[in-house]
Amino acid sequence: MNGFSRAATARNLTGPALRAIYRLEVEGVGLVPAGGPLILQIDGDGLLAGPVLKVVTPRPVHTIVSGALAEVLMGHSPGWAGDIALEGHGFAAYAAACALLRSGEAVAILGESSLLGPLLAASGAVVQPVTITGAGGKVATDPPRPRSRIGIVFEAPITVTSSGDPCALATVQQLRELVRQARADARSG
Repeated sequence: MNGFSRAATARNLTGPALRAIYRLEVEGVGLVPAGGPLILQIDGDGLLAGPVLKVVTPRPVHTIVSGALAEVLMGHSPGWAGDIALEGHGFAAYAAACALLRSGEAVAILGESSLLGPLLAASGAVVQPVTITGAGGKVATDPPRPRSRIGIVFEAPITVTSSGDPCALATVQQLRELVRQARADARSG
C-alpha cells in the first residue's frame, strides 16, 4: 500500500469513531488547497491532534510525530497510517516527507519542528497553519475525555519563496522566518 492509500485508509477508518466520541468543531476547512504539495503546520498538541487533523482535512495527510506522541502513535501503528516518526536528527523523516511533498501530497508537522524550513526549501510547498485545541488529556499520552470539544481552525495558506540555495542554512532560516512573519501579520490584521 503506498503512502497516499495509507493516509486515506487511516482517515476513513478512524473518522467515524473520532466523530462519534468527540465533538469536532472545524473552521476554515474550505481554505485547504485541493491539490499540490502542502505542509500543515499545527499549533497545539495532544494525543489526538494528528488523528483529528487527518479526519477533518479534505485530503489525505501524513503526520510527522515526535516525542511521547511518536512512542504512543508509532508504537501502535508503525507506518500503516502514513505517519512519519521524527527520530534522532530527523534525516529519515525529512527524506520521507520530501518524497511525499514532491509527489504533491500533504504533510503535517506537529508543534515546533526544525523541519519546516528544510521542507519548504526542498519542495516549494504551501504552508497551511492549523490550530488544534482540546486534543489531549492531562498528560501528553492521554486522550481527552469522551464528548470533549476538539477545536480545529485552518488559517489562510501561506506561500513563501526564496531564491537562495535550498541546502544553505540562511535560506532555510529565511523561509521559516517568512512563515512566522506571515502568521503574525495574519493574526494582527
